[in-house]
Amino acid sequence: MKSGFVAIIGRPSTGKSTLLNSICGQQISIISSNPQTTRNKIKGIFTDKKGQIIFIDTPGFHLSKKKLNIALMNNVYSSITEADLILYIIDIQDEPADEENEILKIILKSKVNFLVVINKIDIQKTKIKEIMLFLEKEGITQENIIKISAEKKINIEELKNKIYENFKEGPLYYPEEYYTDQEMDLRISEIIRGVTIKNLKEELPYSLYVDIDTLEERRRSLFVKANIIVAGESQKGIIVGKEGKGIKTIGEEARKKISEIFERRCNLFLQVKLKKNWNKETKLIQRLIN
Repeated sequence: MKSGFVAIIGRPSTGKSTLLNSICGQQISIISSNPQTTRNKIKGIFTDKKGQIIFIDTPGFHLSKKKLNIALMNNVYSSITEADLILYIIDIQDEPADEENEILKIILKSKVNFLVVINKIDIQKTKIKEIMLFLEKEGITQENIIKISAEKKINIEELKNKIYENFKEGPLYYPEEYYTDQEMDLRISEIIRGVTIKNLKEELPYSLYVDIDTLEERRRSLFVKANIIVAGESQKGIIVGKEGKGIKTIGEEARKKISEIFERRCNLFLQVKLKKNWNKETKLIQRLIN
């Protein structure tokens, strides 16, 4: 049996979370077109007859001096130090930019084995020539590159084989039936946050988080009270919506998704609360992303 830890890194919206969910067979990480939707170091666990792969999904790599972004990037750096292998995800639609140079610099400095995973090969319009030229210039050989579609599950088996090739013999770190190590309250808060992001304007996701006030596991159901916390007064109105339609839609979609994932009925009660400028509070940010 082989086992090991794999850090998934890359620019925002390259398909890191889609890949994690695709391999593990469950929604573990939020999928969104909005940058940096992932905040925590989210572990997904895949086990088969060859062994066990523990994936660490990281926030999208983005160069910015904002407090929240700096904290998120620290998550990326620490994930690399924990990994036996790095998957560097590149969106085939994106022309290499400053982030690519910085990411490769970090990877090469870490001395950790890595694979460059070019994602979304099912898409017609691509920047593959520019990407391959960039990788060649940086001395990345073909044996370190694999092209996939996480969404369409193209070459996923080949990717898993390449991952195992980089692992040593080792124990199963988690029981075979595990597909994540996340606690239920964190998973539920992330489901609610994901649904909220999906239903809102692009600029809002950075300014909200979800706090679980009550979580009770009953015989055949879950009872959840949760607060969607925003940083500005105007954001409350955006989430609540006209005549409360916005928060109602979020509640219905989140309730359905929670029920599907945990396979039991969910009684979900949502409130929107204001915590001014929470995204500038260092201690709170650290609590939310760890």
